[in-house]
Formats: sequence, C-alpha cells, structure tokens
Amino acid sequence: MKISTVSLLEELERPEYAAMKKAFRRRRYVKGESIAFPEASSNEVFVVASGRLRVYRAYEEKEFTFAVLEPGDIYSSHTGAYVVALTDGSLLVTDVATFHREMMEAPAVTQAMLRVLGGLLKNAFQIIESLVFRDSATRLAAFLLSETRDDPEGPVIRLTVTIEELALHLGMSRQTASTLLAEMGRSGVIQKLGRGVYRVEDAARLEELAG
Repeated sequence: MKISTVSLLEELERPEYAAMKKAFRRRRYVKGESIAFPEASSNEVFVVASGRLRVYRAYEEKEFTFAVLEPGDIYSSHTGAYVVALTDGSLLVTDVATFHREMMEAPAVTQAMLRVLGGLLKNAFQIIESLVFRDSATRLAAFLLSETRDDPEGPVIRLTVTIEELALHLGMSRQTASTLLAEMGRSGVIQKLGRGVYRVEDAARLEELAG
C-alpha cells in the first residue's frame, strides 16, 4: 500500500537539500494520535521519519482509508482528510509557505509530492469503484491481486497492514476480512506463509474472484 517510491528521508540527506532539511522540525507522535483532520486551521507539510500513519475520510459511521504513509512519504495537512498514527513515530514538519519556497530548488521533493497525490487520487477512485460495484469478497480479492509480487517460489503477497487496517481500507469489518482470507486459504487460492505473507496458489481463481 506504499504510495511513493521516492524516499524524502534519503533526498534530504543530500548536500544540495541541506537548506530544506533545516526548514523541518522534528515532532514525535504516539499510536492513536490525530495528526491532522479536516477542521484543522494549520497548514503544514510533513515527512514521515519513522512509524506509520493512516490517511482516511469518514462518512456517517464508515471510514475509508486512502493511504498508509510510511517512512520517507510526504503529506500536507490541508488536504481535508484525517491522519491518525498507526504506531509510535516521528515527523519532520514545516509550514506550507516555507515548503513552497524551498521546493522550488528541490525537484525530487516535487516528484515525491506528485506521487503521493496521484496515489491518493488512485486509491480514492478504487474505493468508490469497489463500494459501488463490488461486494466484500471481490474487493478483497482485487486488493490481494494488486499487492501480488513475483518471487522465486511463486507469486507472493506481503501485506504491510494489519487485518484491522486492511478491513478499514476495504470498508468491511475485521471479522469479515479474516473470514474471507481463511476461506481463500481453505479453497486453495492462497496459502499463508507467515504473518501478513501469503503465496498465491491459484492465480487464475484469484483473478476470477477479483472480477
């Protein structure tokens, strides 16, 4: 579910980005802490230095996850979404005006920000499509298919989220997600290799389930 392949932590260590690095201040957070929310008046840009954050929107009694931010990802608090800490960790934070001034000299930062925004937009459309056209089993199968990666021993899925986070991302209960994963295992579609790691045993069936 990582939405950017560029790590700003690595970029900020380069000599040419020394001025931008100085513009950020470090802020620690704890699991469950609200980092940003739609009603917030502050406009900040932050880079995840450690830990993981969940970006989501809430409608009535349902929550829909747009992204999970991991170390090196960049985000802006004025996008109108909720951001909550999934783990303890820390951020590198600066104000929007300072960020805009510094990013004019940092093309890698601009590239990373565009990747984050593109990833959020893509995830938003996927959520809308899933909720309108797919049932829970189809949504889960489609997600697993998107997370499948090649491995010497066959296609493998390595989840970077917990079952609870996966359920939130797909708009279903934790019990439903666990039950569907177990059913896929019993039917031979996937095989659990370890915590959050599954081998795809029947790729054709998984694609069929994904619709």
